[in-house]
Amino acid sequence: MTVTKVNDLELIYLFVHVVNAGSMSAAARNLGVPVATVSRKLAKLEAVQDRHLLMRNTRKLRLTEEGLILFQRYCSVVSQFDELSSERSDRPEGTLRLAAPIAIVSMVLMPAFNEFCRRYPDIRLHISQSNQVVDLIDEGVDVAIVGGRQPDSSWISKTLGVLDYKLMASPDYLAANGRPEHANDLSNHRLIKVWPLYNWHLKHPNGENFFHEGAGHLTLSDLHGAIRSAVDNGGILYGPELFAKGQLERGELEVLLPQWIGEQRRISLLYHQRIHQPVKVRLFLEFMQQQAEELFALS
Repeated sequence: MTVTKVNDLELIYLFVHVVNAGSMSAAARNLGVPVATVSRKLAKLEAVQDRHLLMRNTRKLRLTEEGLILFQRYCSVVSQFDELSSERSDRPEGTLRLAAPIAIVSMVLMPAFNEFCRRYPDIRLHISQSNQVVDLIDEGVDVAIVGGRQPDSSWISKTLGVLDYKLMASPDYLAANGRPEHANDLSNHRLIKVWPLYNWHLKHPNGENFFHEGAGHLTLSDLHGAIRSAVDNGGILYGPELFAKGQLERGELEVLLPQWIGEQRRISLLYHQRIHQPVKVRLFLEFMQQQAEELFALS
């Protein structure tokens, strides 16, 4: 039974804690992870080892012969590691792994991340930028920044801010193509559609609703590119006003049909529910919530 991969050692660390705790649920509470995660990783360890390590029933666990050998081999190593970790747990250091959509990092959050790194120089930020839903557990993410509904109900969600969606276009585009007076006029214009709201829903105070589900003249997955297209007279964009704050202040873009209310998209911090939250995670959560009002301010 040989173990050479770092990922395998992580699985064995969890296995030893399960054995010491006497049950998956107790180990999950101690480690601050969902029971489903413990079960899945134990199954993965057994697949890697190609043998059964635990006999499970509803009340307790029993080691197989191979499981006992593995436990005896690593229990003292895990114990020493935990002891060393606890001695350093009050120091703000290590790698903090974040997951976030592409555009919000570069267009909104990067100044805050830079300030966090200056404030805590021994904490390294590793940021995975993707517009796709990721498996936060399998990717080893400490904190995720997500829009809309949270993908995993086993994580704690804290609101960071809210994005208000608006219709925007450049003055030159409007001079050449006319200014829409009603949401229905949008069908006569070139429309720029961008992730994640490819379909548009606008409401008027008088009770009218407008839905756009058709094809756009230009469809992108990157808000930065969509805003550049709108500034370059590419058409009318439906996007978060915050992301175009600079262009709106400089007059490169104008908000259209302000009486029509667009959608709102909540941006949240997601993190594990743990009894002992790592210092690097706790500091980052506190810092981002302190910065939230300024980050999401339009003026």
